[in-house]
Amino acid sequence: MAYADAAAAEAAFYEAFGRLDLEQMNSVWATSDDISCVHPGGGLLQGNTAVMASWAGIFRGSETPQVSHRVLQVSGDEQIAIHLVEEQVSSPEANRQATIIATNVYRLLDGEWRMMLHHASLPLVERTSPPGTEPTALH
Repeated sequence: MAYADAAAAEAAFYEAFGRLDLEQMNSVWATSDDISCVHPGGGLLQGNTAVMASWAGIFRGSETPQVSHRVLQVSGDEQIAIHLVEEQVSSPEANRQATIIATNVYRLLDGEWRMMLHHASLPLVERTSPPGTEPTALH
């Protein structure tokens, strides 16, 4: 599948995640060995084989989650796009929900946008001040 811009690739990424669709997830990622993924609490995965194996493991036996995302910041140029996003992932059956902060990096390869990096982490501290203001000192 071809993605005309980084936003389309990102929409397909979250759709694949929400549907546990490994084939669509694979279509979003570049096929090269220089892609990387870090799942919350996990180590660095490098290369298409390792990254896709991790998604296959996550999807295997999982309940279909509810996944949404909100773009917090976008930067880049005509060849690369960097998206900072807030993900909401919940499992209605298990009554669990997580807020995840992720950085997604996309690159234009042969006229199509592909994911190069997904780095997701669970925030350790909840925001105590409104967005756009100075945070309260934590130490």
